[in-house]
Amino acid sequence: MVSERWSINDSSKIYNMDNWGADLFSINKKGNVCVHPSSNSKNSIDLRVLVDDLIKRKIKPPILLRFMDILQGRIASINRVFRNAIAENDYPAKYQTFYPIKVNQQRQVVEAIASYGKRYNLGLEVGSKPELVAGISISSGNNLPIICNGYKDTEYIETVLYATKIGYDITLVIEKLFELEKIIELSKKTGIQPKLGIRVKLSSKGTGKWATSGGEDAKFGLRMAEIIAAIGLLEENGLIDQVKLLHFHIGSQITKIDKIKTALIEGARIYAELRKMGLGIEYVDIGGGLGVDYDGSKSSYFSSVNYSIDEYANDVIYQIKNICDDAGVECPNIISESGRATVAHYSVLVTNVLNTNTQRLTPDFEEDLEKAEKLAPTVKKLVDIHKSIDRYSLREDYHDTQQLIQEAVSLFNLGYLTLQERAIAEWLYGKIIRKINGIVEKIKPIPEELQNFQLALRQTYFANFSLFQSVPDSWAIDQLFPIVPLQRLNQKPDVIASIADITCDSDGEITSFVGENGRTKFLPLHKIRKEEEYYIGFFLIGAYQEILGDLHNLFGDTNAVHITFSKKSGYMIDTVINGDACWESLKYVQYKGPEILKRVREHLEKGVAQRKVSIEESSHFIELLDRTLLGYTYLGE
Repeated sequence: MVSERWSINDSSKIYNMDNWGADLFSINKKGNVCVHPSSNSKNSIDLRVLVDDLIKRKIKPPILLRFMDILQGRIASINRVFRNAIAENDYPAKYQTFYPIKVNQQRQVVEAIASYGKRYNLGLEVGSKPELVAGISISSGNNLPIICNGYKDTEYIETVLYATKIGYDITLVIEKLFELEKIIELSKKTGIQPKLGIRVKLSSKGTGKWATSGGEDAKFGLRMAEIIAAIGLLEENGLIDQVKLLHFHIGSQITKIDKIKTALIEGARIYAELRKMGLGIEYVDIGGGLGVDYDGSKSSYFSSVNYSIDEYANDVIYQIKNICDDAGVECPNIISESGRATVAHYSVLVTNVLNTNTQRLTPDFEEDLEKAEKLAPTVKKLVDIHKSIDRYSLREDYHDTQQLIQEAVSLFNLGYLTLQERAIAEWLYGKIIRKINGIVEKIKPIPEELQNFQLALRQTYFANFSLFQSVPDSWAIDQLFPIVPLQRLNQKPDVIASIADITCDSDGEITSFVGENGRTKFLPLHKIRKEEEYYIGFFLIGAYQEILGDLHNLFGDTNAVHITFSKKSGYMIDTVINGDACWESLKYVQYKGPEILKRVREHLEKGVAQRKVSIEESSHFIELLDRTLLGYTYLGE
């Protein structure tokens, strides 16, 4: 039954959807989450209906939903704001987006980005030999330019040189002086002149988790003296005219716009000086760093950003133009590598809640309270508090309850309280806390000492996914990702919860969430009904999460579905990528399905011969094992 005092606007508020959703997600009249192909579009897909349809197609949760229209829209949006900034500032050169494929290397994703980015002359940034090969493959037939960052050995450099000779547009960025020596040596050996870039180590630093990517102690880049040395080496070896790009990067997810401005001023000043020294640099690559507002707070907290994408583009164009005009040098073409901002929004992980640790199973001790005279004094005091508590005695009763439940545990440990009495005490504690919560919700502002008491009410909802596989940054660096139930959002949530995965690791639990006022320690959810599946969605997980995921407990890749919008049918399924079967996850750790079955079958045959197991039981077990090997690593019915 729909609560009369709750609306979809209330749900949007407590999950902060309007602030982190970039107008791509909303709640419909049914109370279901919807996804839109672009910001403010009237077209939408009901996620709950979509998941039901996918399950009818035998595609089981957890399911990674990739909305390709959003991906296309993000590429268009980044290019649009830079185009507008160029026009507004009368900037005389061009802007170009490069996608760093380390953010999400999935072939179907990179191919889609390459396809959508053709009209903008989008390029690819790679940072390893495997990524270089992937980039060359995607570029073949698409003529995409490639920028090579990261450490490079002889094989890497030689591959780039020959790719350049046969027509690929690849820029080798010099990260270290010893790389330049190798490049010069191989260029002479092959007779191929490379297209070069120089990465400079700025003194400017970013903010947040990745601030160490910039500054004097940064892992990559040349210091000022090293740049002078590099220019000398390039001149001596006839390669100075091959330097076409200056690159700098101060970190991913930069939260403060003033840090970006400082880096732009320093980087642009270095570019101007190099131009004055005669280097024909045509491009300035400002790297990544354009952040995503994961929690919707629009702040400098590391899961947010205190600027908009429009402000970012305007500052980039303005600062570089201002420095170049002041120095009297030609403005460069500008490149950015905004991978996170490109792909974060387009994918949503959907999974089902399996059960909880308390619902429908906890016994009711109401009958025991009728015999209160037989209860231990500590338990009797809890009964009295539950009966008498009101807003005027709130603080005192709360503190007394905390003291009494600790006393109950101590008495039990000393043998003065029975197991039944301790269970009643814990049950009463829960009832008192819930009663306090009902009173506190009506008090504004909430007394400081009562603000954390709600954690005592927090239940654990077990969801059918692996935190380590699908949202590893939540575990590794305490990254916030919005988590929202897909349905019943026209009803008031009646449970506060944490989300636990199905791995056998106590760390496999999420206890920090995006809330109405920023970070919160619990997620408002609904009591699970026996007759319905309850689905939750993990949003903004398109950047890094897929590639960083590991095989904890051998839970593998999830099912993935590529969705595009359709005016006629609502949506179209472009691609279905099956998640890992058990045998595939086992193969990663050198187990082979046929060998497993052979070994078990031989063992069973001995059991049959010794009459420890019947032929039918042996056959049934092999069938079960074979079915398990072929099945999804996640839980089914």
